[in-house]
Amino acid sequence: MADAELLSEEYAEYLIPSTIIQLILGTFGVLGNGLVLLMYTKYIQDNTGCRYFIPILAIVDLLGSFSNVTQFHFDNTMRYIYPGVFLCKTMTFLIVLTNGLSTHLILAIALQRYRLICRPFGKQLTPKVCRIVIFVIFWISIGYAAPIFKFKTISYHIKSLNVTGDVSFCHIDDGTNNSSAIIAYLGSLLLISFINIFITSGLYIPVIKTVYKRLPHAERYRPNNIQDSSSHDVSTEIEMVSVGKVTIEQNSLSTDEENRNASKKRKGPEHNSRSNISVMFFVIIIVYVVSYMTSLVTHIYDFASTGEIKGYKRNIYVLSIRFQLINHIANPYIYWFYDFKFREELRRVFCRIN
Repeated sequence: MADAELLSEEYAEYLIPSTIIQLILGTFGVLGNGLVLLMYTKYIQDNTGCRYFIPILAIVDLLGSFSNVTQFHFDNTMRYIYPGVFLCKTMTFLIVLTNGLSTHLILAIALQRYRLICRPFGKQLTPKVCRIVIFVIFWISIGYAAPIFKFKTISYHIKSLNVTGDVSFCHIDDGTNNSSAIIAYLGSLLLISFINIFITSGLYIPVIKTVYKRLPHAERYRPNNIQDSSSHDVSTEIEMVSVGKVTIEQNSLSTDEENRNASKKRKGPEHNSRSNISVMFFVIIIVYVVSYMTSLVTHIYDFASTGEIKGYKRNIYVLSIRFQLINHIANPYIYWFYDFKFREELRRVFCRIN
């Protein structure tokens, strides 16, 4: 018979590569999302509401990075001597809650972009509507995360292992050995995730197509300060996915030489950022889909498989099943890479500090 503490130490040693990678990712997630939250609430003014969801998403991703890495670390290093039932339930609840909030917020962002870019003259998501959307998303996520408090528990006896000493193992069990209820619950979470991914992708594909149709046309003209209300609406839509207003020239008497000169003047960081920013939210969607699909497929494989995974494959399996963590970490660095305004404000802040 093996001692529970010794067994946990052996398991922790086995998963050292996975633990190190998760701790590094978690550090990047906490620092990155903390910086985004600071920048978008204090330094970057959002007069049009195009970045309304970004600070909210940063809060969710910050909490998600912390809760995911904390739970994963305890599961890796203290698998059979887990600290307590409260921590077991709370950390798992926060993981499910933040995953739900993050995925639904990204869906709301996709809907906002779709309405602004593809349906500019229809009803839009005003700040008031956005607040209602956030309220609804919060309570929906609370609703399907709440059952975790029933299903997640600590077991003090593990029949499948010959273990001596005090054992405390954090896992899913409704207390009645009713596996069908647990499978139905987990299956529902998987189904919700698949539906969310499908709808989000369906909304954002036409957004990218529309943006790329408009940007080349707008880039051939020099912006004019005189605009009517309709052209202002169009410029505001495109601003949602490309930093800086892209307006259509209304002075039909402008010469080709003026347009060429204007095009030359726009060459530089701002000009390049327009092309980059147009795909920023698309990259966020791609990262979201890839990270969650990897986790979902691994979960499905875990349900269907009966054999034990050993060797280096175990580390790959553990990282794959927890791959949704990437969704909480990647967004700040996507903003930094694509968002010219975010980079400029960040540079100014560091210049002031120095």
